[in-house]
This record gives sequence, structure tokens and C-alpha cells, in this order.
Amino acid sequence: MRISIRTAIVVAITLTAVVAMAQEEPVKLRELADHLYLLSTDQGSYTTNTIALVGDDGVLLVDTQASSDAAYLKEAVDKFEKGTPKYIINTHRHVEHIGGNAIFGDEPIVIAHELVPKKLKSGSYIFNEFPEATFPDITLSDSLTLYFNGERIELHALPGSHDDNEIIVHFTNAKVVHLSSLVNGFNFPSIDSHGDVLKFAECVAAAIELLPEDVMIVSGHNDIGTWSDLRTYHAMLTETTEIVRVALAEGKDVETIQSENLLGDWERYAGSYVSLDAWTEYLAEGLQRSGPLKERAFVPLYKAWKSEGATAAVELYRSLKRDHPDEYLFDDATLQASGSKLLGNGHYQAAVVFLEANLQLYPEADYTFYTNYLLARAHNELGERELAIQYCEKALELNPEFAAATNFLQELKCPGS
Repeated sequence: MRISIRTAIVVAITLTAVVAMAQEEPVKLRELADHLYLLSTDQGSYTTNTIALVGDDGVLLVDTQASSDAAYLKEAVDKFEKGTPKYIINTHRHVEHIGGNAIFGDEPIVIAHELVPKKLKSGSYIFNEFPEATFPDITLSDSLTLYFNGERIELHALPGSHDDNEIIVHFTNAKVVHLSSLVNGFNFPSIDSHGDVLKFAECVAAAIELLPEDVMIVSGHNDIGTWSDLRTYHAMLTETTEIVRVALAEGKDVETIQSENLLGDWERYAGSYVSLDAWTEYLAEGLQRSGPLKERAFVPLYKAWKSEGATAAVELYRSLKRDHPDEYLFDDATLQASGSKLLGNGHYQAAVVFLEANLQLYPEADYTFYTNYLLARAHNELGERELAIQYCEKALELNPEFAAATNFLQELKCPGS
């Protein structure tokens, strides 16, 4: 199946929460250095990584998982017996990095990039309706230094690649850094709609200059690495970009670059949710983009839903798509992402309205299987088990390898098994 990059940007965000709901693995604990711990949750094809600094001053957390994993994280933090975290540092605004902030209440001092407050009240995030405890108390645009539990902690803003509001968190004494999603376990990285694939090499080069050669690298997702791994990763970024740049200049299209396996020497970086073909598409799209992407119509849809209901919001989407096709970016991602977030917040009937409209408007979209899966979950929550089974079966008909749907269908047909 050819992945639509515009759709994958949103699905990569929404998939995290739904897969997390389906798994029951607790947080895994690993000691990185004295008083410094890695807390990881298994999301199926990747992990999400939190760092905890624990000592006499209390607890400091870097990232807080998705909201669906927040209770697991809190249980793990409570076992340190140091009370509520004093600080929470969010490396960027994505839901699997900030979703657990609110479970710790208003006491922690939350630190993030200066763009995060605005980001959490715009785009698809407006449908999350994050509680105030999610938002940062302190923001930075350049750098900031903390002293806590005997550690000197340096925060550096390195935005623009995966997203436009990323920071890295360096525990200088322990020689450990949380590098956010500049690296995803040293797999091919993913790019948000406000990121830029062509900025990765620049941001990673800046990190290489900032960090000592004996540093331990914790990525936002997946495995731990070394400074040497980061150098090789940077070479992958620069060389694959140049290969695609030259191929495009020679008149080759994306499908030709893929079929000729021009990036084959770097195939070992394929993993998580970015394949070799998807990375090729990311690079080609970035190299050929002539200007910024248009925004999707999340904000007007949200306002319409809040004031007039889901049906009115969907009708607004249809009219905008028909009468103002150049004003917003119209694809299958907008209604799907909105419906997913409504589902996650317990607005099940509204979610059904959004997701049904998405199927009607985009019946051949790459991620139709996922829309059907979300509808199965929404109908199940509404007590409509037979409808849930039908949608789950349709999801598997479209994508027989979708494990979450397989597991959910088994649960629907054999409750309690």
C-alpha cells in the first residue's frame, strides 16, 4: 500500500492513542545513570520514552506519554516515593509527549518551547480540549539551564525538523540527553505538518556540536544510541537527501526512485512507522515544495461543532470544500483526525458523524481501514456491538495485517476471552 504522506502525518499522531488503549503493558523501567531512569511504554511498533530524574529535591520528568498511558506513568512515578513531580519538561507538543501532564495536577512546573501554548489551541489539537494543567508555565525560544538533584540540565531549542517546537534536554553530569524526535531510535524520522524534512540534517548537526562524544542518547521513540550513532544518522540524512535531489533533477519521479532502490544502502533505517518508500516520499515532497502547506479546517469545524453540533460541522466542511477549495487543505485527514479526537474524549456520537462523513467523501483513501476501525470503537462505546463488528471486519478486509483491528474484533466476538 502506498502511504499518503499528508495522511500519515495525522495518522501517526492519532494512532498512538488508540493502539495504546489496546495494550495493557505497564511502563518498563531502566536505570540510565545514578538517579536517572528511562520509563518506556510499548506502542506496538515503537516505544514512547520518558526520563525521570529522582533525588532529594523530588522528581523531574521529560515527557509524560499519551493520556491513555498516563495512569501507568503515574503509578511508576509514585513508586519512587518522592511525591508529585516538581518539574515536567515537554520536548514538543505531540500528544504522546504531553498527554500525561494533567494527571499530575497543577503542582508541577511545566516547561516547553514558546510555541507550544498556541499549538495546543490550534489545528487538530483544538479538539483535544487539553486541561490547563497540560500547558507550560515556563517557555523558551533558545536555551535554559536548571539545577535539580545535583544535575545541571541544559535545555536547547532545536525546532524545525520533526516539528517547529522541539527542545532537547541534556543532563550534563550524567551525560544523558533526551533528543526528542530528532531521532526515532535512529530509524527514518517522521515529519509533522509544521516540520520540514530538509531541516533534519541542520538540527542534528547542531545537536552533534552541542553534545559530548560520550553522551547517551535517548530518543523520543525506540532505542538508545550513542554520539557515534548520531554522526552516522546525520550522514544518512545528508546522503539520502542528496540522492533524491539529484534523481529529481534528472527527471525521475518518486515511483522511479523507489523502484530503482536508490536509497537501498540506508534500508536498515526503515522501521517504526516510516518505511524506505515513505522516507523517499518525505524527501521528494520536501524538495519539491514551493511554499508552506495550507492549513486544514480544524478551527472552523471545532467552532461549528461546539456551537451547532457535529452535523452542522460536517456540513460546514462540505461547503468549504465545495465553495472555498483553495482556502484550506482538503483531504481525508481532517475529518478522520477530528473524529479520532472526539472519540478519545468520549464524544462518541459526534465521532460517528465525523467519521461517517469521511468515508462518504473519501471512500478510496489510503487510511479508510483506519476510519472503519475508529467507527468500530465508537459504535462499541454506544452499545452497538453488531455495527462495531461490521466496521471492524471492514477494516480488516481493507488491511488484513492491522493488528489492532484483529484484536478488537476478537474482543467484540468473544467478550471476556
